[in-house]
Amino acid sequence: MSVLLSPISVPSRLALMAAVALASITPSVATAQPPLAASSAPGQLAVRGQVVGAAGHGIATASVTLSDPNGRTETGVTGADGRFSVTVPGAGRYTVLVRAVGFTPVTVELVARAGSADLRIALQAQRQLAPVQVLGATGHSSTLHPGADALLGAVSVLAGNQIARENVAFSQELLRKVPGVYRAEFNQGIVSGDIGIRGFNTESEIASTKLLIDGIPSNLNSGVSEMNAIFPLEIARMDVVRGTNDPRFGLFNLAGNVSIETAQPRGTFVTSRLQGGSFGTQEAQVLGGVERGGFSQTIFAGARRSDGYRDNSASDKWTASGKWFYTSDSARVRVGLIARAHRLDTDAPGYLTEAQSRATPTFSPVFSNSDGGSVESDHASVHLDVRQTSTLAWSLKAYSQRFDRIRFVRFTAAGAQQERIEDERQTGAIANVTWRPVRFAAQQLVFTGGADVQQQQNEQFRYRTTERTRQLALRDYDFSLDNSGAFVQASAAPTSWLTLTAGVRADRLDGEFVNNLPTVTTTPVLDYGTITQPKVSAGVRLHERLSAYANYGRGFQIGSGIAAYGRTPLRASVNNGGELGIVSEPLRGWTLRAGYWEQRASDEVRLRFDNSGDSENVGRTKRTGVDVESTLRLPRSVQLWVAATSQRAVLVEPGRTNSAIAGNLLNHVPGWTAKYGAEWSPKVGLTLSGWAYAQGRYQITPQNDRRTWGDMHTVNTDVSWRWRAAAVGVGVTNLLNRYMEYVWWDGAQTLHSPASGRALFLTLTLDR
Repeated sequence: MSVLLSPISVPSRLALMAAVALASITPSVATAQPPLAASSAPGQLAVRGQVVGAAGHGIATASVTLSDPNGRTETGVTGADGRFSVTVPGAGRYTVLVRAVGFTPVTVELVARAGSADLRIALQAQRQLAPVQVLGATGHSSTLHPGADALLGAVSVLAGNQIARENVAFSQELLRKVPGVYRAEFNQGIVSGDIGIRGFNTESEIASTKLLIDGIPSNLNSGVSEMNAIFPLEIARMDVVRGTNDPRFGLFNLAGNVSIETAQPRGTFVTSRLQGGSFGTQEAQVLGGVERGGFSQTIFAGARRSDGYRDNSASDKWTASGKWFYTSDSARVRVGLIARAHRLDTDAPGYLTEAQSRATPTFSPVFSNSDGGSVESDHASVHLDVRQTSTLAWSLKAYSQRFDRIRFVRFTAAGAQQERIEDERQTGAIANVTWRPVRFAAQQLVFTGGADVQQQQNEQFRYRTTERTRQLALRDYDFSLDNSGAFVQASAAPTSWLTLTAGVRADRLDGEFVNNLPTVTTTPVLDYGTITQPKVSAGVRLHERLSAYANYGRGFQIGSGIAAYGRTPLRASVNNGGELGIVSEPLRGWTLRAGYWEQRASDEVRLRFDNSGDSENVGRTKRTGVDVESTLRLPRSVQLWVAATSQRAVLVEPGRTNSAIAGNLLNHVPGWTAKYGAEWSPKVGLTLSGWAYAQGRYQITPQNDRRTWGDMHTVNTDVSWRWRAAAVGVGVTNLLNRYMEYVWWDGAQTLHSPASGRALFLTLTLDR
């Protein structure tokens, strides 16, 4: 293991130049920053205030947590009159999270200064204990419409102050901390890995998880998400919905969805983060903004290079983005533009035999020397949010984006190298409206609806190559896919103990497919008709500290690429899912959620791994599981959390031709996952944290006739010290240096891709 802090690459220099430019912003005007908090002692500030209910009475024993931009926290508890005092290291920006049993949590942003007025924070009575787990300090979604945290189901929110300090090569790795999510570590260049939820595997065989970035769909036609274009410092929060009860999205929303909100304007600020560490890792990120009057600008630049854990696995990437928004004086209208460019160039170390992986896990076989690839993605979107009245709000989004991916891959010495090209252009428009009738305000009646049109124009090419020199054309596809959909939903709390939600979504698909090899043939999209997806949920408050919930929903799935077209139907797969669960706060500071879930699919569609690009119906499947999640907040700024999932994915009825595998487990689905962690701030400015991820074994073939693989257990730690506007962090991933790997079966042998060993990272964060 080595730690390297040397002169960095050209993309990194570009990011640092952007950092210097942003650092030149003089934060002389901060009119949009809230006027806030508190009196001071030498070198510290005591943030004081009162937490009250709707009638103005003080709320006792409420927890008040202040978090700085890097996630370092200080916590206090209100007294009998609702008053509190929390000491923080010094002046600066903080997020204040207030929680009390029986009340909806509230988050406010503040700029702490000596001599400011006391805070007064009002909480609203909570009719249901929401089944939402939050890691870190975050508020409600910034959108005008009900978001993931309003759903009665398994929802996890990963806060920006948790995300910003994670040591990851690709942002998709952040999801390893989210309950119920598991990730395959392919470690093959631009194919770094993929995630699984609710018993769906990580092999990219089934497009099962929807990704949205600032409300814009960000999946490729195959379902692969382009999350890795976003660096951690730019992410404000991530919402992960598991299950089928979310009506907002259709295509790819089969096991659930992931929504990323990037940083919003919050006054004039600059935050920069420099990192160096093992395997020649060097990273620079800078996020800054200016807000004057109604205009705001937020700029991000980031670059990362690494030699990689294994031989022939070096990578260079950079991202630059900007947000420009105008908010009217009345705050009723907000309009803006978001633009982003991302580039990634990487080598790929290839796969090893079992013997090679055990003897020399960092080795890359000679036949993989020229493997690797590149990704180019560009995005532009316009956003309009309007609060028409105090009860009616609507929004419009329109976007254009492109994804270009080139991969050179050779799986074995006996096989030939291929060049695989995906060139996708996507455009679309999304409209949403929310109405809260005044007449039924006491019943919390909310109507929400939306419509969207998403268009893809895709090209796919494959060539047989030798050392990246083309020898033979294998694939030349040109196809379009248009998806139009709409949904409506109504939710209400007709009594003080009951909440009901009902909705329905409908989707239609159109397009045509052109195959240019060996001769030009054109095929229309399959006639799927209108695909209807009902959704219902209910929540019951059984006690002040105990609620129960239930939901049902339907999702759908079609084949990707050539499989969505033809005259011989490949039926759409309909997936019906449901969940029963409880949410409890047995004691102050202790939250608990437990749930049983089930998803049944008819005519499940799976990609064929025969190099044809086609898919097949594999039959009826059943996925079941149990989730348990718990968080405990103790005195002296100690927090403990744990989440575990036990799951089983079975091929119930494969059809007559494959009857021998009826009842088999689906491949590459771990039998269980577990995550747990702890955080402690023994003194002001110092934070120690650690967390672990573990998973069980999985089958590697549909026949279940090989050994099981894939079990892992990795422990990660982080120690950070903040002094005024600077923070220094030391992080270690895979602290115990456990061997972990991804394994698949190529028809003759197992092929292995070892995951990274122990790694050390040093981080410096500066705020202005």
